[in-house]
Amino acid sequence: MKNLSALLDGRKYRLDLFAMDHSGPYQTLLPHCRILAKNKWIEALIGRFSDRRNLDRVSSIFIKGLRYIMSKVGLNLTAHLCRWAARRLSEEEYDTVIAFSEGVPTLMAFYVVSKNKIAWVRCDYSNYLKRNGYPNERVIYKSFDSVVCVSEYAKREFIRCMPFMAKKTHAICNVIDTSFILDASKENIDDARFDDDKYIILSIGRIDTVKRFSQIPEIARSLLDRNCKFRWYVLGGIDQFDEYLKFKENMKRFDTGYSVIWLGEKNNPYPYIAHSNLLVSLSSSEACPNVINEAKILHIPVVCADFGSASEFVEDGIEGYIVPLEQIADRIEKLIKNKEEYDRIKKNLSKFSYSNEKALAQIQMIL
Repeated sequence: MKNLSALLDGRKYRLDLFAMDHSGPYQTLLPHCRILAKNKWIEALIGRFSDRRNLDRVSSIFIKGLRYIMSKVGLNLTAHLCRWAARRLSEEEYDTVIAFSEGVPTLMAFYVVSKNKIAWVRCDYSNYLKRNGYPNERVIYKSFDSVVCVSEYAKREFIRCMPFMAKKTHAICNVIDTSFILDASKENIDDARFDDDKYIILSIGRIDTVKRFSQIPEIARSLLDRNCKFRWYVLGGIDQFDEYLKFKENMKRFDTGYSVIWLGEKNNPYPYIAHSNLLVSLSSSEACPNVINEAKILHIPVVCADFGSASEFVEDGIEGYIVPLEQIADRIEKLIKNKEEYDRIKKNLSKFSYSNEKALAQIQMIL
């Protein structure tokens, strides 16, 4: 949303944003949007418990407990809250309503009255269904005029699950505000634990099973045993606490010492990317991996696992490597020890430029 709002013509479009959760720095990053008043009950239901404080935590406990109780008698509290909030939004008579993510935002947009409805799918939809207990969303998606999937792979998976939506579904890559990234990458790094005198490997994302960060210590141990010298930093918040504990336990189990360091969530990750030698993604599933595009914009080589959309975003052997998880250590070792190979990929990336022209034209066609 931040990137799209910055790149659309503000003279032609007025953008109102209804945020499900008002925590974090997003309001300062969206100067082109009018932020609508929050709905405290939806925020209590949807927002992460770790972001809640005092009475907000009490509200979150209450509403999530109520949702659980209602589900036992076949009632859907989330749908009731979305329907209630949508009534107020419908009073504005918006020309277009956009759900910028699958799940609850799409449910919310389903209830808002509008002449044009667009749903964004930013995930591998088949994986989303599996992780969420296979919800039946056919009726919801039938109400949308367009569905935007953020890669060809994501489009194929969505259509496989929702074949009746094939003619309304488009593959449109994420737009990226490259000027913002380049400017933000020049800011000072605010964490003394980050030491760019070493060979820096960086992984970014929320800590959950899909990102497979708990595998990093074992890979790092393999590299250390091969006499590779590096620091592997992980940036991101905790989405699944069990996965975070597994990550920390594996750091002890594989005795990574100071070679693997979790830095937590950063409002501005771009200086960290710019000061890294290598970006590594171990994800088992990605629809459109923004962090890979951002690394390429900053001319940082990439090593990633062979998830479904990987070949759309990394030119294998040119911009980095796409390999199965079990070969990640081999490829990292090659780039650490073979300076000629690393410099070749770095040189290739020096010519990379991200273009939003096609994506913006596609988006304007369906607005």
